[in-house]
This record gives sequence, structure tokens and C-alpha cells, in this order.
Amino acid sequence: MLRLRPLDFLGRIKVKLGLVILLAVVVAFVVNEVGINSGYSRDVRVAVAAVLALVIMQLLARGMTKPLREMAAAAQTIAKGRYGLRVTATSRDEVGELARAFNAMAADLAEVDRQRRALVADVSHELRTPITALRAVLENVVDGVSAPDQATLETALAQTERLGRLVTQLLDLSRLESGARLIELENVGLRPLCEQALREAVLARDGVAARCEVPEGLGVRADPDLLAQVLANLLDNAVRHSPDGGAVVLAAAPEGGGVRLRVTDEGPGIPEAERARVFERFSRLDAGRAADDGGAGLGLAITKEIVELHGGSIRVEDGPGCRVAVDLPGRTAGDAAPPAMPPVPVRPPPVPVRPPPVPAPSEPAIPGPSRWEAPAPSACERRMTSTVPVRPSGAPAPPVPGRAVEPSPAPPGTTAEYVVPPVLPRPELPPTPRWALPACAAVGLLAAVALPGSAMSLGFVLVAAAMGAAALPAVRRRVTPWPAVLGLIAYGLVAVAAFRDADWLAGPLLPAGFLLAALALSGAGRGWAGVLRGGASVVLGLLPVPWFLAAPLRPGRGLPLRRRVVPVLAGVALSAVLVAVFGALFASADAVFAEAVARVFSVRDLLGAGALPLRILLFGVFAAVTASAVLVGLRPVAEPEGPATRLSVSRGVWVLPLVALDLLFGVFVAMQLTVLFGSSRWLVSATGLTYAQYARSGFFQLAAVSVFVLAIVAVASGAIRLRGGERWLMAGLLGPLCALTMVVLVSALHRLDLYVGAYGFTRLRASVEAAIWWLGAVFALVLVAGAVRLVRRRAVRWLPRTLVAMTGAALLAFAVWNPDLRVAETQIAVRGPDRIDHRYLGGLGAEAVPALDRLPEPVRSCVLRNVTERNDLAAPDPWNGWNLARERAREVLARHPVRASSDCRTR
Repeated sequence: MLRLRPLDFLGRIKVKLGLVILLAVVVAFVVNEVGINSGYSRDVRVAVAAVLALVIMQLLARGMTKPLREMAAAAQTIAKGRYGLRVTATSRDEVGELARAFNAMAADLAEVDRQRRALVADVSHELRTPITALRAVLENVVDGVSAPDQATLETALAQTERLGRLVTQLLDLSRLESGARLIELENVGLRPLCEQALREAVLARDGVAARCEVPEGLGVRADPDLLAQVLANLLDNAVRHSPDGGAVVLAAAPEGGGVRLRVTDEGPGIPEAERARVFERFSRLDAGRAADDGGAGLGLAITKEIVELHGGSIRVEDGPGCRVAVDLPGRTAGDAAPPAMPPVPVRPPPVPVRPPPVPAPSEPAIPGPSRWEAPAPSACERRMTSTVPVRPSGAPAPPVPGRAVEPSPAPPGTTAEYVVPPVLPRPELPPTPRWALPACAAVGLLAAVALPGSAMSLGFVLVAAAMGAAALPAVRRRVTPWPAVLGLIAYGLVAVAAFRDADWLAGPLLPAGFLLAALALSGAGRGWAGVLRGGASVVLGLLPVPWFLAAPLRPGRGLPLRRRVVPVLAGVALSAVLVAVFGALFASADAVFAEAVARVFSVRDLLGAGALPLRILLFGVFAAVTASAVLVGLRPVAEPEGPATRLSVSRGVWVLPLVALDLLFGVFVAMQLTVLFGSSRWLVSATGLTYAQYARSGFFQLAAVSVFVLAIVAVASGAIRLRGGERWLMAGLLGPLCALTMVVLVSALHRLDLYVGAYGFTRLRASVEAAIWWLGAVFALVLVAGAVRLVRRRAVRWLPRTLVAMTGAALLAFAVWNPDLRVAETQIAVRGPDRIDHRYLGGLGAEAVPALDRLPEPVRSCVLRNVTERNDLAAPDPWNGWNLARERAREVLARHPVRASSDCRTR
């Protein structure tokens, strides 16, 4: 779903609530002031302010309390024994921390439940085999099938011993995990212990050699009985699975402050992909092997628990054969033992692993040789069996042997000690390229030099080109045709500022080009939610820009960067506040000081060449925007899914309204064809209007009708769940409605052309005509998309980006059409020099000068004088304010200067 949550970057819920309330109050105040100035009554102002304040609060507070509702639902689900539900947590405040802790708890519960089910199934399987065999032997003896001879009794005894071993191992493992087994630490000499373990291991099999590589005098602080059990388990595996004539090597060497033991054999080894499973309980990696040949699969589980109780670790290493390494802390260099410490029970906290897939809790665990047993790999891994979960990174450290276990610091998301999140937590960001900071600084410097005094002209185009060049290395590897087309259209819209002078035209095209460039950088746009998210990506990317730019400045030594920079920034902010407060007091107390301050910060100075405050501001703003563009290029926007708001409604709810609209539009279109292209006698008798008066009215309303139809099509096709033949029925109703709307647009365009033929273009009429043409293209695109969707029966992914690209191209075509020039030409041609509006034409841009130059005197000089004064054409522009339309206008005015003595009356 679409998750546009503007306040997720804040780390405190109370800060979010305060900001939401503040913005709601500001909106209400602004609405009230605007309503007073516009003359609206108090009731209207209060109603509008209340509605807008609620809308602002809903937009800004989106998702703040949703995790709480999800946690309530998930808690009820977990209480029923289902652990698969998770809570969505995108914020970084206390609610987000609580949601993440809840997810961790649910995953832990799911893992404990999985282990419980697995243990029941595995123990049942392991116990069933010897019990079944023993029962069969005893039944045969009782029934007289077998005599109670020596062989029969030995078979029964072997099965009984196997049961005893299994129960003993389960009890040992349970004692180790629960901490009931006491650890008696003492200095243990490794060489005699290893030699004894090797001698006992080779007795189990002939034809395998054993070698001890343990230096004299090397010792470790450990429990000798438990350490002997570790060596016995490892050597038993190595000897049993070594080839005939092979050798088993037991080596030990100092490693840091501890000792590393290594058991090596010449078996086939363990594949790297299977090494994480060798320490799992009852994990039969060879399902075809009988349990009598390899034990119950608990040896390495016990070994791992013993090693971790000593504060060590065990793993399988790379190399020939099978190499198992054990690291133990507490190396000693002699045999003299310190005073013995009393036995202390050790209770390590269980740390279950969260596997990526959580099995369905409702699926019962069936005892027996089931899915808990893995397929068979190689010979060496056949002996590596156990089940104790590997402690993940970030889990509590194992306790130190011989001492009481103290509570270890809990990982994030647990309840040991809650750490309050910072107000502005550090977001997860990609690595900052080395060139990013210099590139952003260069763009900021160019903006500080090129923008002051440039208005909307060449300076903006140069800065936009520099920003694109800075962001290009971040996206060059994922450029596809769609982003390339959107980027070219975006630069075309920005370039309008260099060849069109009309501010009303170039002003909206600059942000439109910025939004298109942001969408191209983001890589999104396959859905409407992606278009919105991609267009806002650069603006939203401004939030983590400080962390993104500060990454290359990490100090090697000394204080952290935050502890260096934050005090400086705090000092700068405090200095600015103090200077502003005392400066205002001094300015109010002394007129000379007030005049000096006014000159320093006056608008003229800010727009001049020496505008240092403005240049500093422009440097910071454009450097930050460039950094945000680079960040978006490095971290493309994930395509969000549209909101799942399709409703199941009865067919009559939408069929009848659409049929009524189709009939209404059909009647209207028929009347339009009759009136506009047939006889006008009935029109005059029915309305009292002439044909010209009738044709010149209503085009604004007809254009508004088409916009409402677009909304209806969007809601009907996107919010209603259709089944079976309803898709064809919906298409049969929406298709004619769109076609009839296109006829209505043709009617509106015809009316507008008649109006323009009588009164000429204005900026508003030109914009309306362009909008009508754009709406017609939109309806044609919607019809094509509907046909494709109906035939292929899937979403039309290309529609959103195609519509955006078509809109950008339409804006660019409108700018190339040169509306101010067309307004001047049609006004002169239709109204004539005697009836033109001097004041309106004098407010046109420099593009209109070539057409206005054809007016007769003194009208020409009167109109062009207004154009010259309004657009500052008397003086040349600076280098960064160059504009093609202004240059051509100056050339025209240089050839035919404006007369100063013309008699200009206001018309």
C-alpha cells in the first residue's frame, strides 16, 4: 500500500503530535485571514478551517496509531496459537520501537513453538525405533517364536542400552541448557587429556591412525569432565567416518587469550551450504542411515552447549577433509591451579534463531521419520548432527564459566533497558560516493553565483544542467527509455526559462520540470502511487541529506563527528538568536543603526551582485537539493502498491448511474450537433439568443464536465471489484461515456474558437484551449488503455508514465506555441488598433514585441512603452539573466525606438 508518512523521520511521538497540532492551528489561522480579506462570513471561515485542519491532521498523522491497532489484532491472533501475523512499523518513534519489539517477540514465540514441535516429533521418532525393536524381541520370546538364548538377549540388551544412551543424552542436554549442570573450573593440561581421548577413540575402529599435536605446558581454564566429553564426541565422529587407512589429528595452539582445538580427519568434508545444519538437534542429514550406525544425533548438540557454557565457540572450517575448530577462553601456561572455586550453576538465556520462513502454527507435528529429517549429503556431514540453534549476531554473550551469570544487555526490541530513540534518528542510507560532496558543493557555488539577479532565465537553466550532471553518475547504470524520455522533457521545460520571457508561463514550468526530473531519477511510475512517490522523492530525500553528506567526514580519531559538529551548530544557532534579538532592540533604539541594517538586508541588496546572505542561502539550498537527487539516484524508490480499496458492491449500484449518464450525454451531444451544425431558427425562438451568442458561451463549463467524467472513470474502474462478465459490462458503459465526452470537448473547442474569432485570444483563453486539447488526448489514451486492459485482463502499467510524459510534452508544446505572441497577434487582427486594450497588451511579455511593433503610431509607442517598463527592456541583462525573447525584443526596439512624445490615453 501507499505509505506517504511525512513525519516518519521524527523519533518522538510527542514531537509529532505537537507538530501536527501546530500545523493545524497555522492552517486554521491562514484560512481565517484569507476568508476575512475575501469577505466570507464567520460560519464559512470556521467550517472551511475545521475541514482543512482535519485534512492536514489526517495526512500528517497517517500511520502514527496504525501499529497500535495492528498490535491489538496480532495479540489476539497470537493468543490463539497463530504466530505468523506481523505489525507494520515504518516510524522511528516510541510506537515504531514498540511495533518492532512486538514483531521480535512474535518471531521468538514462533521459533519456540517450532522447536517444541520439532523436539516432540524428533524424540518420538528416536524413541519409537528402539522401543519397537525391543517389543518385537520380547513378543517373539513370549510367543515362543524365539528362544531366550544369548543372541536374543544381547539384541534386547543392545536396544535397551540404546534407549539408555538416548535418555542420558537428552538429560545431559536438558541440564546444560537449563543450567542445572555445575561447571567446576580448574586449570586443565591439554596434552594428557587429548592423548587419553585419542586412545579411547581409536579403540572403536581398526585401520584409523590418530595423532596428537598438542604442545607441552599448554592449558586452559575449564571443567575437565565436560572438556573430555567435547573431545570424545568430536573424535568419535572423526574416527567413525574416516576412510580406511586415514588419520585423525587432534591439535591445539594458543589463540589470542585462549586456546584453539582442532579435530581434522580425511573424510569427504562438509559442503559450505550445509555447515549451518551440523549443530542442529536430531538433524539426520542421511535419512537412509540407521540410528545404530551413528547415534541419536545429539553429540554435537551437547558439544556446542558445553563449549558455549565455557564462553567459547565451535565451527566447521574450510580445508581438506572435515575440520572442526573449538575456541576456548582462559589459556594457562602451567599446571599450578589457583584456589578452587565453588561450583556455580550457569543458566544461559536461550536465544532462539528466527528462520526466514515461519511454519504454519496450525500444522500439527506428526512424530515419525517426517519432514524434520534432511536428505542425505556426504559421509562427513552424516556424523555432524545436533539441534541447538546457532546464536545469532547481536544475541547476549555467553556467560563466563565458573561465575554466576548476570543479566546481559538485551538487544534492541527487548525489555531489559529501554533506550529512548533520538528526535532525529539516523536513517539507513547507501554509501556516500567520494565525488558526491564536491559535486554538491560545486552546484551550490554555481547557484550562488548564477542565480542572484537572473530572474527566470539562463541562470536557472545552467544550475539545472549542473544538477543533472551531478546526479547522472548515480543513475547511469539503470537508465531505461522511460526515465530518459522523462528527463529530456524535464530539461525542455526548464529550458523554457531561457527562450520565453513570460513569468506566468515559465514560472509553473520550472517546478513541473523539477517534478518530472525527480520522477525520472526515482525510477518509479508503474502505478499512480509510484508517480506520486517518485515526484516527491527529491523533496522527501532532503530529510536524510545531513547524514548522507556527513558520512565522508567521519573522523578517524578523537571525538565522534556528532560530538564535534552538534556543539558548533548549537553555538551558531544560539549566536543567530542572540544577534537577532539584540539587533532588533538596537535598531528600534537608534535610527542610524536601523538604517544600516535596512541597507544591508534590503531587497535591492539581496538581488544585487553583493548579496552575500542570499548567496549563502542559495548555496545551501541547491547543494542540499543536489545531494538529495544523488541520494535518490543511488537508492531508487521502491514501487509502492496502490491502496487496496476495491469494494464489492451490487451491480445495480453502478450500472444504473452509468446508464443514466450515457443517456444524458447522448441527448446533449445530439442537441449540440443539431444546434451547432443545423438550423438556428429553433434556437432563436427557444432561447432568445442569436447563434453567435449561444456558440460563444459555456466552453468553461463543458471543460469542467470532462474533468468530472475523468474522476468518474477513475473511481468506477479502480474502486469497484468486478467479477466475470461485469468487466465487459463496465467497459461497455465507460467506453461510450468517454467517447461522448470527447464529442463534448469538440463542442467546447468549437465554441471557444468562435469566441476567439470574435474577441481574440487572451492568456486565459489560450490556456483553456490548450487544456481542452490535453483533455481530448487524455480521453483517447484512457480508451486505448481500457481496450488493452479488457483484452489482456491485467493492469496497464504503462498508463501512468505515459500520461505524465504526455502532460510534460503538452506543456512544452504550449510554450513553443508562444501564447503571448499569439495573444498579441489575434488581438491586433480581430479588434484592430482602435479597439485594442492598451493596458492588457502592455502587460504581455517580451515575446509579443515583434507583433506589437506592427501597430501604427502613436498606439505602437504607447503599448511598447508599457511593455518596456514592465519587462525592464531598457537596460541590458546580466550574463546570467540572458533570455532569447528579451534579446529579440531589444533588437526590434533598437531598430524602431519608442517615441517619447506619444499621446497615450488609457484604453
